Amino acid sequence: MANDPKNKSQTTALLRFAAVSYVLDQVRSARRLAQALRDASARPWPDEGGDFYSVRTLEDWYYAYQKHGFDALVPKVRADQGTRRVLDEATAAWVLDQVTQSPKVPVKVLYAHWHLQEPARLMPSISTIYDLLRQHGIDRRSLRAGRLENGPTKAFEAPFVNDLWMVDFSPGPILVDQGKPQTTHLCVLIDDCSRLIVFAGYYPAADTEAFHHALKEAVLRRGLPRKLYTDQGKPFVSHHTAAVCAQLGVRLLHCKPYHCFSKGKVERVIQTIQQGFESALRLEGQAARNLEELNRKLSAWVQSVYHLRVHSSTGVSPEARYQLAAQNLRHLEAGIDIDALFYTHLERTVRKDGTVRLEGQLYEVPLSLRALKIQLRLDPWKRTRIEVWYQGKFIGLARKAPLHFNAENGGDQAYDR
Repeated sequence: MANDPKNKSQTTALLRFAAVSYVLDQVRSARRLAQALRDASARPWPDEGGDFYSVRTLEDWYYAYQKHGFDALVPKVRADQGTRRVLDEATAAWVLDQVTQSPKVPVKVLYAHWHLQEPARLMPSISTIYDLLRQHGIDRRSLRAGRLENGPTKAFEAPFVNDLWMVDFSPGPILVDQGKPQTTHLCVLIDDCSRLIVFAGYYPAADTEAFHHALKEAVLRRGLPRKLYTDQGKPFVSHHTAAVCAQLGVRLLHCKPYHCFSKGKVERVIQTIQQGFESALRLEGQAARNLEELNRKLSAWVQSVYHLRVHSSTGVSPEARYQLAAQNLRHLEAGIDIDALFYTHLERTVRKDGTVRLEGQLYEVPLSLRALKIQLRLDPWKRTRIEVWYQGKFIGLARKAPLHFNAENGGDQAYDR
């Protein structure tokens, strides 16, 4: 289960967070804020097919995030939402002519100029103007679609510990548990600067649940990274994963399609595990009998062998290089429930009987929320705790509707006998 992609407000907030996290990253690299904002304004978000934002807009988002965190990036509901003045043909033709004559002037500037110079003309909202420009292919996104791609990828290394983590999956050894074969999948997260394995574990499947568990364990053990670099795999590009990284304050980066060579370091670590650890499992008496034993053996090998061995690229062991910056690492604030940061957020409208449907099952919520749109926050795989939120406030917990009990207490009176 993933975060509800229909939640447009959260999707917009995640897009804004991607731009803001880029600016934050540039500022931490000793670049001036003004230059970082200009750089962010000159590129599309979230990727080559995305939108461009003005420096002023990015600056507003930057300070809002600094003051109030991720929630400040969630767009507020407009008072005039759902109302839009119809654009007549004469006004539409005039707008297109004005924009075509001044292609380098931002539409917002032109719009303000029109209000001053053409007070008698009834102008529609600026969102209607943007829709018109998109329909005719003269908006900023369409005009800049033919820009040049970035230059060739070069070798790189993050300058600081926990500045960049990389993650990847790989097929693991096949176990024989009680006579039945069991496939495994290895998930590895490494720190780019020190080459330290912040967490590695084997799972029954290479899915979102496995990746989130590995990321949570890595954060608890080694603190928070600034950036997380992944490929285009389904567990890494899901809406749920983007929301989790935003809640953690981690900038999520994806390599371009057919550019997986940029993750060569984590793939090299996986190869080291396969040649050093997994090969030893073939020796007599060394095989793991189940998944739990396999993970215990892997953890012991990582701590006693890989972390203590001098790395050929850095000249020191991963553990030694990582510990040099141990005092400056970023950690979660005290009292924060990390499990809640990994919850999925789902929008539901409460039915008249005070229930909502989730994965084909009914759950009861307070009757005072009947006919209102609420948000459910929960672990999508365990569902042991389902939080009910309304307008940003925690209301209580939802519980599974006792259908048989309701039937015995009058719930079946609506049926003819």
